Amino acid sequence: MRRIALLGLIVALAACNNDSTSPNGSAVGSYSLHTYNGASIPVQVGNDVLESDQLVLNSNGTYVDQASFQSGFTQTEQGNWSISNNLITFQDFTDNLTYTGSLSGTVLTETFPDTFGGSITEVFQRQ
Repeated sequence: MRRIALLGLIVALAACNNDSTSPNGSAVGSYSLHTYNGASIPVQVGNDVLESDQLVLNSNGTYVDQASFQSGFTQTEQGNWSISNNLITFQDFTDNLTYTGSLSGTVLTETFPDTFGGSITEVFQRQ
């Protein structure tokens, strides 16, 4: 009986180490942008075409988001991230913004304000 209880404790502790509520949990990894405001990539954004966007969530609670455009322009955003109950908060140091996202399995959805007072929704898939 003690072996069963010990095995249960080991399984529970292992599950805690992979808790998606901590920066060291299952959210860590690389994500590729699949849709921008509902449109598949590549997509027209302003006067350029967004060809790709790579988001990397690091285990130390930092992130880097690099978008590449058809014109050759590359935009890099950096900041911190944290997660609680699958709600991700991003602190964007590049644009001085705080915005949120959610994680459901391997799909990360984020919503942030645009420069015109509206919002942008991006859906990423974990690689």
